[in-house]
Amino acid sequence: MYKELLKEMFHEMVLKKNASLIPHYYDEDFLLYTNEQEMNYETYLKLHEELYATPIEYMVEYDEERFVEEGEKLAGRMWITVTKPDQPARRLEVILICEYKGKKLYRLHELTFPDWSQEKHFDL
Repeated sequence: MYKELLKEMFHEMVLKKNASLIPHYYDEDFLLYTNEQEMNYETYLKLHEELYATPIEYMVEYDEERFVEEGEKLAGRMWITVTKPDQPARRLEVILICEYKGKKLYRLHELTFPDWSQEKHFDL
């Protein structure tokens, strides 16, 4: 169930760059722990509103064999490829552990390689 919700979120929100759907998919007490950084809901929302206003584009792939679900928790591996005009595409490997509260993302622990926050594609 949660793997399908995650995929739906990527399809409807990330690929379509629709930050207005963040309240639909994310709990208001959401916290992201990523590559030794922490981000709360408000910061996450603002960042994605700004990113989605840029010409950035996303493509996602899932390692279907590596997803596991237990209760309201989901762990898995995926790749996100980001592109921007005049920059080569960059493929990021993502290892994630999600915790849901109801049907919304409540906690997300992720490691990306390379570290997404060091990539020029995410410069605003």
